[in-house]
Amino acid sequence: MNKKCISLVILICASLVLIVNCGKETPSGLTEGLNFYRQNQLEEASSAFERAIKEDKTNADAYAWLGETYRRLNLKEKALIMAGKALELDSCHSFAHTIIGTAYNPMYGEWKNADSDSAWYYLLKAVECDSTDGNAWIGVWPEAIRRGNRVKEKKALRSLIESGFLTPAILAYNRWMLRYLPENSILLTNGDMDTYPAVALQEVENYCPDVVVVNYSLLNTAWYARFLRDQYGVKLPFTDTELENLRPYKNDNGRLITSAQQIMKEWTKMHKSGSFRHPIAISVTVEDLSFADDSQDHLRMEGAFSLWLPNPAESPQDTSMMRISLEGVNPEDFTGSFVSSQDRSSVRIVASNRIVTNITALALRYCKTLLESKRISEANNILLWAEQFENNTKVGPVFSQEIQKLKEEIYQDNK
Repeated sequence: MNKKCISLVILICASLVLIVNCGKETPSGLTEGLNFYRQNQLEEASSAFERAIKEDKTNADAYAWLGETYRRLNLKEKALIMAGKALELDSCHSFAHTIIGTAYNPMYGEWKNADSDSAWYYLLKAVECDSTDGNAWIGVWPEAIRRGNRVKEKKALRSLIESGFLTPAILAYNRWMLRYLPENSILLTNGDMDTYPAVALQEVENYCPDVVVVNYSLLNTAWYARFLRDQYGVKLPFTDTELENLRPYKNDNGRLITSAQQIMKEWTKMHKSGSFRHPIAISVTVEDLSFADDSQDHLRMEGAFSLWLPNPAESPQDTSMMRISLEGVNPEDFTGSFVSSQDRSSVRIVASNRIVTNITALALRYCKTLLESKRISEANNILLWAEQFENNTKVGPVFSQEIQKLKEEIYQDNK
C-alpha cells in the first residue's frame, strides 16, 4: 500500500472515531447528577454520578464530577481515586487536576495526607491544561500569596476576569461595595464572592487600590496576616511567633474565639488608642461581629458596609451615606447572574445570586429611617424603587412581605 493510500485510511479511521464519539449520548446519570449537584444535594448527586459511570466507563467528566462530589462530602481518598480515573482517560483534564489540588490543600480542612506542595503542583497543572478554568485559579490565588509568588497571584486575579469566571453582575456588586469606602480602609469580607472580585478589580482596573480587602476566613492563618502586613503595611497586634502560636479558645461564655476574631479585637483596641491608621469597614456580607463585645455600639451603617467607630456616642447615624450609596446603583448592572456557568462550586452556585439582596435590604432600611423621620413621600419612592429592583434580579422577590408591610405603614401615615 502506497503512502497516499495509508494517509487516506488514517483519515477515514480518524473520521470514524470522531463520528462515534460525537454520537455518544451523555449518560442520563450525569445529567441527573448535575441537577442535584447544582442544588447542593450532594448525596443524591453522588448516587447519580456513580450510575453515570456504570453507563459509560469512558466518560472522564463523570469520574471528575463524582470525585468533586466525594471531596465536598469529605471523602477525600475516594475523591482522589475518581480524579485519577479521569486523568487516565484524559491526562490534561483540568477539572480532575483541580480536584486533587484542592483535596491536598491544607486550607480546606484537616486531613492526614494534606500537603501544600502537592496542592500547588496539581493546581498549576490544572491551569496549564486550561488557562481559562477559573475554578483552578481560585485555588492558585491564596496559595500563591502563601508562597510569596506575586506573578502567579496577579495572574490568578487577571484570569478570573479575563475568563469570564467573575460575571458582570458580581463585579458590579464589588465595585458598589468598594466605591464609598474611606481612604486607606481595611474592608473585612466574608467569602469568595465579596473577596475575589474585589481584589481582582483592584488588580485589573486599579479600582480603589488604597483599600485593603481582608478575608475573615483567611485571617485565621498566620501567613495571610503577615501578607497584609508586608504587602499593605497593615500593623499587626502580634509578633510572628505569637501569630504562629495563635489558637482558637473558648471564652467565659463558652463561645469559640477564632484567631481572626482575636486579631480583629486587637485592631479595634488599637483603633481606639489611635495607633491603627486604617479606618475599619465591615462588609454587610459579614454576619459574625463577635470580635468585640460592644461592636454593635461602634458600628455605623454606611451603605454596602458598616464603619467601626472608636467613639460611637460622638458619631450618630448619618443616613446620607445610605442615600448616596443607593444613588450609585444602576439596577441594570445587577440583573444578570452572580455566578458563572463555569463555576463548579455547589455552594457558590446555590448562594451567589442572593448577594444582591443586600442592596434591597439597604433600601428597606433606608425607607424605615425615612418613615421614622416622617419623610413619607421619600420613603414611598425608595420603597417602590426597592420593589422594582428586586423583581428584576436573578433571585427574584425575597422581601415581598416586608415591602407589603411598609406599604401599609405608608398608607396609614398618608391617611
